[in-house]
Amino acid sequence: MKHPHHMPIGLSLVFTLIMGIQGCNTPRLAVAGQSCAVEEWRADEFFTQDILPGMESNLRKQRLYFVVGSAEADFNDQSEWLLAMDSVLIPMRVRFEESGAWQWSGSRNFYQPVREGVMSMDEVLPKTSALVLSEAAYLIQRDANKCTAMALPGVRHVGTVAMP
Repeated sequence: MKHPHHMPIGLSLVFTLIMGIQGCNTPRLAVAGQSCAVEEWRADEFFTQDILPGMESNLRKQRLYFVVGSAEADFNDQSEWLLAMDSVLIPMRVRFEESGAWQWSGSRNFYQPVREGVMSMDEVLPKTSALVLSEAAYLIQRDANKCTAMALPGVRHVGTVAMP
């Protein structure tokens, strides 16, 4: 006769094994038709600043994006870096600071309709990410054969600068 506790222990073991196997799968994020592995990484800072133009035009504002984080061995400044936010991909530049941190920066222009005779710039729109990210943002590192997505903390807006 079997002990009455064998079945729950056996089921518990199977459940734990299944959860362990599922936990080994790297989460993935589909970005612009490419599957990116989601990796754990913590940015020290993620903030934006808006710049208002000094003259009337169809350019309503330019938003600057900044991400600062600790150095990681596999970060590569030769990779393509993108910020996936608000359903768009924003190209990011990266540089290694003397302090030992990495800093990424990028910008996005926002436009508005204007009346006839007002200066109108060519509109440069970011590529779509195929994601609907209402609050989330990801820093994307793309190489020829690898794509990595790193979740960013909530964005902090540091203010607006109005050009003279």
